[in-house]
Amino acid sequence: MEKYKCILSLRVANDLVAKDYQLVHIEPSHKRPGKLVFVFKNSKELEKELENYRKPNVIL
Repeated sequence: MEKYKCILSLRVANDLVAKDYQLVHIEPSHKRPGKLVFVFKNSKELEKELENYRKPNVIL
């Protein structure tokens, strides 16, 4: 498992901070100029929490 997890969404980052997940630092995005990357300490609990934000695959 990776030591850190990068989050690009401010909304998701705010939700994670409110749920007491550890924000390590904030840095400018190298891939998206003008955007920020929110770096969290990764854990099994964080991975499970992030599943709630992933869009489900839609089968038509």
